[in-house]
Amino acid sequence: MLAATRNHRPITAVITAGRATQTLVAFLFAAFATTALAHPIPVQLPEPLSTAEAFSVLQETSTNIDELLATHLLGDVQFQVANACTAAAYLRQHSAISEDLAAAQFISSGKALVDACRNSTDATTTAEVTAARHAYHDALASLERLYPDAVLRSSVFICPMHPLDRHTAATDRCSECGMSLVRRHLPASSIYTHPGQPSITMTVVSPATISATPHLTDVTLRLSWQDGSPVLPNELLVMHTQRIHLLINDSTLTDYQHVHPIPTTTPGHYTFAFSPRHPGPYRVWADVVPAVTGIQEYLITDLPAAAPSLPLTDRATSFAATVNGRTYRLVINDGQPVHAGQPVIGTIAISESDGTPCTRLEPVMEAFAHIVGFMDDGKTVLHIHPAGQSPNTPTDRGGPAFAFKLYVPTPGFLRLYAQVQIESAQQFAPFGLTILP
Repeated sequence: MLAATRNHRPITAVITAGRATQTLVAFLFAAFATTALAHPIPVQLPEPLSTAEAFSVLQETSTNIDELLATHLLGDVQFQVANACTAAAYLRQHSAISEDLAAAQFISSGKALVDACRNSTDATTTAEVTAARHAYHDALASLERLYPDAVLRSSVFICPMHPLDRHTAATDRCSECGMSLVRRHLPASSIYTHPGQPSITMTVVSPATISATPHLTDVTLRLSWQDGSPVLPNELLVMHTQRIHLLINDSTLTDYQHVHPIPTTTPGHYTFAFSPRHPGPYRVWADVVPAVTGIQEYLITDLPAAAPSLPLTDRATSFAATVNGRTYRLVINDGQPVHAGQPVIGTIAISESDGTPCTRLEPVMEAFAHIVGFMDDGKTVLHIHPAGQSPNTPTDRGGPAFAFKLYVPTPGFLRLYAQVQIESAQQFAPFGLTILP
């Protein structure tokens, strides 16, 4: 799930165990299962390809754990430890006896740290957690002393188009496509509750104003780095088949449109066309991932209009919508109220006009659905992808229901849209709910 006030990345964890780590891995998978409703989905990391990559993971996850403890996000620590244990398991597979023992001690300290975090009952870092963190740090230091400094200080560089092609030299090229590499960054958590500073700005080039029309309106935007230089297409990563996702809505939150601009011959200029159903103005959120950081950003600008903004008058709670004869029903948090800062589970079920389950959801941007939400503060947008199996081929079909994780950082009214594709046509089903403090 992704929020404009920073982001929530929905990626699935992968843990590959080395020898003699089955007990810990079973424990970690059990932890995932028991906390799946309370914590975000963890960061996916493949098994390291080298000792240098393993230590890169160990050091980045160690830094991330410190950040999580400082911000009291104890539930996410287990995901960082899981990735670290994958790296430690790799070292055990390629080590001498002394290194094997040090890696085993590190893995054991990781289990103790996860236990301490899971047993913590308040929002602060307890003495038990602090002691476990020190033991974890000491175990990592003991492991590091067995390897040369050149191995310990390596970074991992990946291809934006082929992220599994990993290298430890920044000057390498992608083995598959020859592209330049970018440094891989491991986020501490998939939940962020404070606004970040984007590295890119977005401004409207044309038109000067927009108005309601059944015809397409051509719009040109400029994307610039903070120094004013243009953002080129190859400086943005392709995410869900596109480099730029534009999430557009008017002030009434009733005319959501999802479009993908294309570059023009002018560097930094991108154009798209849409049909405004209201006089405007329209707010545009651009969902982008700069290749240089690998960190998702939301850029915000307004499409100006001659008419003043219309008020948001429809704040009714709505858990059902009918679009093109099909019924969409939303169940969120098992019917209980949703509070800001509370990760919850939602399910959307779709039925045909005759009441039978709809099982004809087609792949759209590498998923069977996209869930997008707009808060009434005009500053927060959510972009969520369903849990479960994603389509692998264009002929795959999904439905009739899909689950997703919702995390809303601020209270207020939320307009939520389910975007699906059926018979090659995009469908947008709107819902409304109030997020409590």
